[in-house]
Amino acid sequence: MSARKEILFGLKLAAAMIAGALLLTVAHKQGWVGAELVTRGNNIIIGLALAVFCNALPKRMQGSPRSVQHATLAQAIGRVGGWAMTLAFLVWTALWAFAPQELARTGSMVAVGAGVAVMLGYAAWKCVIHDARRSS
Repeated sequence: MSARKEILFGLKLAAAMIAGALLLTVAHKQGWVGAELVTRGNNIIIGLALAVFCNALPKRMQGSPRSVQHATLAQAIGRVGGWAMTLAFLVWTALWAFAPQELARTGSMVAVGAGVAVMLGYAAWKCVIHDARRSS
């Protein structure tokens, strides 16, 4: 993806997040929604925006791999990492939309931590397998 597309993608996500936060703020100041709904709404917006970003991440990986094996390895790690983090932020979003607020606070962090653990664990596993194949 070109630098221009990257910047536009980021600006669109940021604009959507800011617009959502502003709408929630206006609704709260008008007395249409309570503070809890503003908190939930902002976290839903954040979760969806990050899920979109993470879903696009594997497609946006660039670089010049040293070999076909390195390209395949990077693609696999990027794909699993993108999926793990996309699912983590969709769980974040669902928790903030439907769960009690205390459960949403804790559960959303656990979901993201699990996504990071899956991503890092898979990367480590693939790299160990790759190194073992190279040395044998």
